[in-house]
Amino acid sequence: MRELVIVGAGGFGREAAWMVERINAAAPQFELIGFCDDAADKREGQCGGYPLLGPLSGMKAHRGTVGFFCAIGNNRVRQEVMAEGRALGLEPVSLIDPGAVIAPDVEIGRGSFVGIGSVVSVGASLGEGVLVNHQVCVGHDAQIGDFAQLCPGVCVSGGCVIGEGALLGTLAGTIPLKRVGAWATLGAGSVALKDVADGAAVVRLTR
Repeated sequence: MRELVIVGAGGFGREAAWMVERINAAAPQFELIGFCDDAADKREGQCGGYPLLGPLSGMKAHRGTVGFFCAIGNNRVRQEVMAEGRALGLEPVSLIDPGAVIAPDVEIGRGSFVGIGSVVSVGASLGEGVLVNHQVCVGHDAQIGDFAQLCPGVCVSGGCVIGEGALLGTLAGTIPLKRVGAWATLGAGSVALKDVADGAAVVRLTR
């Protein structure tokens, strides 16, 4: 089995550890050796029953043998941490839940996450460091850019392009063939009826 560390000893990190356990229950793939975190209060002890190993930089001695998954929700920080891990000679690993349904021709970049009950349809692609949370639908031929994040319940319709680092909040969606630009935000419950520009924020407010 492949040795693995999770970077980020928070809620998403514990969720990623649970995902590893689910993956291994279906077919053993990973030996989770612990969590890496730079925070001073997360360098010793345990998280989710696994050891805290200190900063990611301490894994340099394991280059070429240990993979890592970056469990950090902030898209820009995740991009930076994945670059740091690669510079240390560590390989990013994707976590795909056995309860996800993924078409056989889908391309998934390294360091990505696909959660429970999500569907990624034919011809779609996920870049590197993409987070597809639980119960997400990615339609046919949709392209999800590097370090984008699709929160629970998101529906990306067929042929859409989601730019690098874009954030689609819980239950957000798009109609077919639309583009959400790089580092744009489509807020929780919002629907993109037209293209969203790079860096723009579309937020649905209710009282």
